[in-house]
Amino acid sequence: MIKDWIKRFIIIAIGIIVSIYIWHINRNIFHNVYRRCLILSITTFLIIYVPFEIYFSVKTLWYDRWSNIKLNNVETIKIKIPIEQDSKYGYITAHLITSRDKQLIDSKNTIIIISHGYSDTKETLQYLYLPLALQGYTILTYDARGSGESRKLGKRYQFLKRIEDYKKIIDWIQNREELNDFEVCSIGFSIGALIPIAAVFTNEKVKKIIAISLISQYKKNVPRANPLILISYLVKGIKLFPTQEEIEKLSPYLMFKSYKKNVSEEKWNQITKKVYLIHSKNDSVIKFSNFQENQSILELPPKNTLIFKKGGHIMKKNELALVGGIMQFLKN
Repeated sequence: MIKDWIKRFIIIAIGIIVSIYIWHINRNIFHNVYRRCLILSITTFLIIYVPFEIYFSVKTLWYDRWSNIKLNNVETIKIKIPIEQDSKYGYITAHLITSRDKQLIDSKNTIIIISHGYSDTKETLQYLYLPLALQGYTILTYDARGSGESRKLGKRYQFLKRIEDYKKIIDWIQNREELNDFEVCSIGFSIGALIPIAAVFTNEKVKKIIAISLISQYKKNVPRANPLILISYLVKGIKLFPTQEEIEKLSPYLMFKSYKKNVSEEKWNQITKKVYLIHSKNDSVIKFSNFQENQSILELPPKNTLIFKKGGHIMKKNELALVGGIMQFLKN
């Protein structure tokens, strides 16, 4: 994804080029005086640059409305999880977050893996996972490849590799003496919801999967997105025309459908009980029809779903209800 400073540089460069052209026209063609040429050139630059600066400022306020949270009664340990042994940067950077109350941790005996959205980092969902840490849950929040401190591991649009990365995170937990007897749960947002579904839906070691704004069928949804979202996908490197393998592995609905055909009804009911779907009806990125398709194939009861009328893709202003719903599901 193009960083904001690069976008600013491009806009400034375009503004300067157009301003120089305006100067040339006014000075050499219309023979305006120096002062008028300067005013017209500066005005042209501002007309080009200011709207984008307003956009960048509003975007920052929107996405960074939750400031960095620091708590005295939780401990944060930075860890590196090996992914590719033959690479200098072949590891996932993560935070292991726990309460300082050992009895509280023992009472939950659960580790929750937090999987962030496409343009996010491991810190983005602090408002969601820190309340869980205060309740005694052990939190493992990580930067996916291409993001945050794991950006050198690969590209964020390498979704199939991100699925394999997730499986290795599960293996890492199972190989840690202090964690291997914990129950494992997953909370994911958007693409971060898809990854654990694709990686560990049938893994009995993972007891609960909470999927926020989950897509249903990749090929069906991505090409049909509105023009602005399509442009965003192109800029971010997201494939608009995936291979058949990618379609099958990145489409939860198809995965659910295939698995359902090959297991008994008892086994199917046992597996689907661990899924909790959360979606907003006005989500413009991943339409609510995705939720409906996934709920239908999974045959989820109301207690395994949480639906918001508003909030959009990022669940804006739903944060407290979101945390409450997740806590309730984890308790049950």
